[in-house]
Amino acid sequence: MRIGIKLGSSLLTSNQGEINKALISKICFQVAELLKNNHEVFIVSSGAVASDPKKYRSKNLRSAIGQIKIIDYYSKNFKSHELETAQFLLTDRELISNNRVTKKTLIEAFQEKVIPIINGNDAVDSEELKALEICADNDKLFFLTCSLVKADVAIIGFSQKGLLDNNGKIIHRVKINEIKKILSYAKKGSALGHGDDGMKTKIEILNKIAKKGIRAILVPGKEKDFILRALANEKNFGTVFTL
Repeated sequence: MRIGIKLGSSLLTSNQGEINKALISKICFQVAELLKNNHEVFIVSSGAVASDPKKYRSKNLRSAIGQIKIIDYYSKNFKSHELETAQFLLTDRELISNNRVTKKTLIEAFQEKVIPIINGNDAVDSEELKALEICADNDKLFFLTCSLVKADVAIIGFSQKGLLDNNGKIIHRVKINEIKKILSYAKKGSALGHGDDGMKTKIEILNKIAKKGIRAILVPGKEKDFILRALANEKNFGTVFTL
């Protein structure tokens, strides 16, 4: 299977800009297990901007500084499993134009058992280049990447315990024709300042992914083995979006 995993800033970093090293280690272990079973995996990773706590700096510079920090943890952890990583920093033009080079390189990475770590190229000036109107949002970037490489499964890990209804009960299954009702439950993003309307966007993106026939799952990323449990169809774990 070809599996896409998206990880948010509030999951990977603290409000003080500290990277959750222990969690990244656990994520890399789970991905390594998937590759042992001949699955293909890519990760769309947020956390670059949030990894630099100096908020007086521009988000462009914070991204450039933080990206090195967070990719270093992925690289070192995957190396401990004798796996290589490849960094992909993308803008809209690489994806919305169905860029053949980007797709070809990603497919080559899968064939070589290399794990692509993907993020928007936030260090560029989006106002000048108009290159990040979509890719600046990693949930949307995730959708485009899943579509480009024809993923079989799309997993979004987030920091909350689940998608909750108005009574605080976790919703475990969502049909695409229920989207308006589910969106009414969406909450605002985290205090990091990088996730405004984050839940709403995640619901919309997973709904769009499900419409493409890709198995789409929203999971609590702080739970043990959340990636493996989602793929194992564990009952009442996470929220599955279905046709």
